[in-house]
Amino acid sequence: MSRCGNSHKTAIFLIIIACRGTMCSSKYLQGLKRYVEMCNKSKNFMHFAGAMRPISASEGRVKVEFDVSQEMLNPVGTLHGGCTATLVDILTTAACMSTPRGLPGVSVDLHVTYLAAAKEGETVLIDAEVIRAGKTLAFTKADLIHKASNKIIATGLHTKAFPGAKAKESKS
Repeated sequence: MSRCGNSHKTAIFLIIIACRGTMCSSKYLQGLKRYVEMCNKSKNFMHFAGAMRPISASEGRVKVEFDVSQEMLNPVGTLHGGCTATLVDILTTAACMSTPRGLPGVSVDLHVTYLAAAKEGETVLIDAEVIRAGKTLAFTKADLIHKASNKIIATGLHTKAFPGAKAKESKS
């Protein structure tokens, strides 16, 4: 067999290893990068997400990091709770978009628990995932983690609805 043939088989093998599940995680990572670019160009509340640096993405899960900037601070110089809630919303939506359904959904409920502070210049990791997705609802969570200390800054739970999706009718 030629060297080219072996290289082709090696490439296919590496793709199979990298692609766990039904879709390759690089597809999800590219989607996450496009989402962050869209947020960066946004002139609305979504611009907070433009500062994120994608780390990884797989089906139903995304990870990013960002540096806390001055525009994200509250009057006492720490990451504003409203900014934190916005980032939970945006990242759990990105996690929903990285599922086979591929839709953002609409918010039904958003709950954030604030556990610690982050100051300007500090790096924060966000790990967001879909916990469970049904026909009409998805339940998601996100943790904001101080990169240097690995301490959880905030954790959020977000319920998303998919209007127009039909629930299975129960048979009586």
